[in-house]
Amino acid sequence: MKRVVLLCAFALLGAASVAGARTGAGGPAGTDFHAPLNCSTKPTAQQLLSYKVPKAKKRYQISLMEVSLNGYYYVLLAYGAEQAAKQAGVDLRITAASGYTTPAIQLQQAEDVISKGTDGVVFAPVDINGSVPAVNKFKARKIPVVQVSTQVNSPYPYTVMQDDYLMGKALADQMHKLAPKGGEGIFMAGPSNATWSRKRVAGFEDQVKAKYPDMKVVDAPTSLVDPGEALTKLTASLQAHPKITWLASVDYSLPVPQAIPSPYNKLPYATMGFDPNTQKAVQGGFVKTTLPTDAYYMGYLGVGTVVGLLNGQEEPRVQCTPYLPGITKANATSTWAQKQLYPASYKPKTG
Repeated sequence: MKRVVLLCAFALLGAASVAGARTGAGGPAGTDFHAPLNCSTKPTAQQLLSYKVPKAKKRYQISLMEVSLNGYYYVLLAYGAEQAAKQAGVDLRITAASGYTTPAIQLQQAEDVISKGTDGVVFAPVDINGSVPAVNKFKARKIPVVQVSTQVNSPYPYTVMQDDYLMGKALADQMHKLAPKGGEGIFMAGPSNATWSRKRVAGFEDQVKAKYPDMKVVDAPTSLVDPGEALTKLTASLQAHPKITWLASVDYSLPVPQAIPSPYNKLPYATMGFDPNTQKAVQGGFVKTTLPTDAYYMGYLGVGTVVGLLNGQEEPRVQCTPYLPGITKANATSTWAQKQLYPASYKPKTG
């Protein structure tokens, strides 16, 4: 995928349950950005690879409400949800807001979903607080909600999500392995109101302070999920901090790895997420390691959890998807890495 194409593509932005190790019950960590999720289960990569959604007891209507469909991550989440719906024998409708600044659009879409009729919702909130009214609409009608991708400040939804705080800590560990002498670095952040980004930044910075005194985050610019904006902010940060020795980011598109200007594109660079362009960047050495964000499994397991709830099964309150194994040049074509991709012919439809 060429740089210009990718920049344009992002321009508007960000049966039984899976068995896993029990770590306690309860909902997500809310607005505490310096704490991991209180996971009910932590399925491993292998457990996710072998998970199959339960068959629906009847033809349920399930809604997938996305932050956007303008970006590979969101489309991959929709693909996972559609695969699960087909296997479960349910109907899936998809809505998409217009990014992390559009809670009013998402609220209207929630009202539309209810008016059309839905039995359950897989919900990716656009704002931790701004999306609460949408959840309350479903709660008032006792419609089960499974939140994915990022958090909403409500105890009502079930959760299927990567643990962003621990992902941030894990990325700091990976970054120090790549830059063992430490030094100053820039950590590119995502939308300032997005819980996933803030938790990843908090985890990364907390781990650096606790374990790596030889490392220093000199800047953590925020941007929407927009490679063009991220590149502009990175360029400004590099002008202010020209002697950095490493780079990291909360998302593979912030900025596109191949867009990082020389000579900084030769520095160790670690990020999160995966798409065909990132696969090429890993194989070409532009990215040394990336932690997958499991968008496919959030869609797949999200639908599976809704179906389980509608079937009357007990489901874990908080299912945390794994952030390892990281993807490097050595395993960029592995089965696990391929599950972070969707077929080139796939195009989700809203309605």
